[in-house]
Amino acid sequence: MSVSHIASPYAKAILNLSLEQNALEAALSDMQLISALCHSSREFKMMLKSPVVKSDKKRIIIKKIFEQTVSKLTLSFLYIIIRKKREYYIPEIADEFLELYKEQMGILTTIMKTASPASEEIKMKMVTLMKNYTQKQIELVEEVKEDLIGGFVLQWEDKQYDASILSQINKMKREMAELNLYQKRF
Repeated sequence: MSVSHIASPYAKAILNLSLEQNALEAALSDMQLISALCHSSREFKMMLKSPVVKSDKKRIIIKKIFEQTVSKLTLSFLYIIIRKKREYYIPEIADEFLELYKEQMGILTTIMKTASPASEEIKMKMVTLMKNYTQKQIELVEEVKEDLIGGFVLQWEDKQYDASILSQINKMKREMAELNLYQKRF
């Protein structure tokens, strides 16, 4: 069974539970904290995935780390995940929750790749353009890719708009390769 098939139901469950209890923002900040910890601490992630560390020990560790920082709802949810022996998937559950939250709130993550860092004015124009195009709130993520030479590439959902110099050069190369300079004259 794939990771997303396991993580998705748990993420939906905590999202729905937090909606019912009017604790969505608290759950969001808790899941951001958990996701950040999982991505920044290799030791924590290895502990979650370790078959040597028993579930009761993992529960104690989770309690010590999160008892003062996350809501009771999130802590109880983490205990249930550990009891079900799904702690291996906590990083994926947290990431999936963040994606479901964005979907729930109508937030679209758009990746803008440029050859050099874009100015704030350009970023604001891009956000406005995408907001008008998609009718959603835009979360703009900027990536600098020097091999683009110039221009930009926008990616959102499963779409991409490529206005880079590299793309134009590659297009010209393909067109030149198709051009047949040899003509039969007889």
